[in-house]
Amino acid sequence: MNYTQLITDAQEHQKGKVCTICKEHKPLSEFYKNTSTSSGLDYRCKSCVKEYNDNLCPFKRWFITKKARSKEFTIEPEDIPGVKIREVITESFLKWGKGCNNNGSSFVRKYTTWEVTEYPKVCPEWGIELDWYIKGAAQYNSPSLDRIDPTKGYIPGNVRIVCNSYNMAKGNCPTDKWDVLEKEIGRNILFGDKK
Repeated sequence: MNYTQLITDAQEHQKGKVCTICKEHKPLSEFYKNTSTSSGLDYRCKSCVKEYNDNLCPFKRWFITKKARSKEFTIEPEDIPGVKIREVITESFLKWGKGCNNNGSSFVRKYTTWEVTEYPKVCPEWGIELDWYIKGAAQYNSPSLDRIDPTKGYIPGNVRIVCNSYNMAKGNCPTDKWDVLEKEIGRNILFGDKK
């Protein structure tokens, strides 16, 4: 056995790690940082993370991003009218210890997540088709979470999904004043400003 080659191979192996999804050994630069793991790197390689994100339901991607950006965002997806979800239980088998023989320990970890079965595709107020696939800056037809009563927070019963243009126009206008203002805006759009 060539020990020099074995040592060289071991040193090269240490400069990378195996992705738990694609099972390929890749250089450390192919893994995002993740401070919650012992290695300080994500367990998935960058290409597997990209593939996962590309295949993620657009509503779920939007919701996760929205929730991560706001501390006052405490609602769950099922609190939003028009959104239906189902729970998904996933199992993962973990093994550690003395290699692949039966001397190590193992367990099955179960965790619950959710997936969307239905979500709004059209703004309920203005009838504009919502574009869930927009990346980057929000557009007029981007989905937006509206607080029905702006004096209350993002709480169950006070939220709905509308188009960004509606939510921007409404701003923090109280509900009773917005109804009058919205009709005036509509008249101006249809008939022009005739003052």
